[in-house]
Amino acid sequence: MTEKNKKNSEENSEEKTNKFEQEQPLRHPLANVVQDGRSIKINDQLYSIIANERDALDLETLRKKYDPYLDQYDYLVGDVSSEHLRLKGFYKDEACTSIDKKELAIVDYLKEYRNPGGPYFILELTHPTHFYQHPKKKTHERYEREHNKKERFRSRRHYKGRRKNENNNNNPFKKRRVHQTKFKKKQSIAIKKEFGRHHSFIIKKRKGN
Repeated sequence: MTEKNKKNSEENSEEKTNKFEQEQPLRHPLANVVQDGRSIKINDQLYSIIANERDALDLETLRKKYDPYLDQYDYLVGDVSSEHLRLKGFYKDEACTSIDKKELAIVDYLKEYRNPGGPYFILELTHPTHFYQHPKKKTHERYEREHNKKERFRSRRHYKGRRKNENNNNNPFKKRRVHQTKFKKKQSIAIKKEFGRHHSFIIKKRKGN
């Protein structure tokens, strides 16, 4: 390789490394993070620190990585891999959502996606608390209306079935349609015998004449 090619390859390698070292631009405003003992406030959300393994909780990195989209979750799980923080949100168990987004799935998430022995932290939302609406129970009047509808429907079906059975019992012989076979009429052929001087012959008429 010539000296020019060596210089170009070195410059390209430096540019590549510089691209990876550069920080990615933020797509959301920086969060306001304040810690007070075992509680931490992120913007207007107040959390309590449940776990902080190997000092994974860093306020500066959390300030950069926190997205307002995470306000909807009841739990925040952060794990550090290659000096990068990854945040994942979970709901309470009583929330109407898929199982992999509930509190019970936090342990499985850490086992599957976290690097073995890697640092992580868990935050629980304490204020504001989220209330989840469950489907309303049936009132007594509504239950009676539905029950009466079912009983009427059953009685109609039973009455129809009973009428069919009575008709079948009164008529021991079932009516069946008999297919009548049609036979073609025999066509008559007129025969006329005539006698000549030496021979006798027969004259037959054609069909349709």
